[in-house]
Amino acid sequence: MLDVGTIYLVATGALLLVALGVGVRALVAIFREGRERSRRRREGEIERYTEDPVYDREPPDPDADETAPSTCPQCGAENDGEFTFCRECAAPLGPATD
Repeated sequence: MLDVGTIYLVATGALLLVALGVGVRALVAIFREGRERSRRRREGEIERYTEDPVYDREPPDPDADETAPSTCPQCGAENDGEFTFCRECAAPLGPATD
């Protein structure tokens, strides 16, 4: 007769295999979509950088020096140029909007 521990292991193993199958399907779909986007970029169907409607961000300027330190407008702390938020107070870095 089967004990509870064996049934538990078999059920857990089956659920893990189902989860693995679903996860692999999702990863394959993500990989295919990325490959398709890369192909469309290479062929000029879509732009490399587009405006981000959620954050209203501009495409990065390849000539800009992002390593220059910046000063936080909120607390005055010095931050590395690639930081978007202050390391001390977590305020957004950039031009003051006040």
